[in-house]
Amino acid sequence: MSSTLFTFPCPCCGKMVEVDTRSGKARAVRADEAKGGRSLDDLLAAQKKDQQRLTDLFASAKDQQARQQEALDEKLRRAKEEAKKDKDEKPRSPFDLD
Repeated sequence: MSSTLFTFPCPCCGKMVEVDTRSGKARAVRADEAKGGRSLDDLLAAQKKDQQRLTDLFASAKDQQARQQEALDEKLRRAKEEAKKDKDEKPRSPFDLD
């Protein structure tokens, strides 16, 4: 008597699929061991490396923001000096436009 039960690995998810040819039903039996799984030490090292990368990125963005603030402060200081030099012109009042 031939067996009506066949077991083979699913190509997409890796689970073992059991097919009964007599009833035509299929079911997932068990998952194979994860292929290429990483150890806890590897995961911890990767997390620390990522944390350092993000810390460096944040520090870089903070420095860039500080430089931008200094540049804007310098532009404001120059604009104030120019405004003090040009006291001849009065700003026009919107009521004078009528």
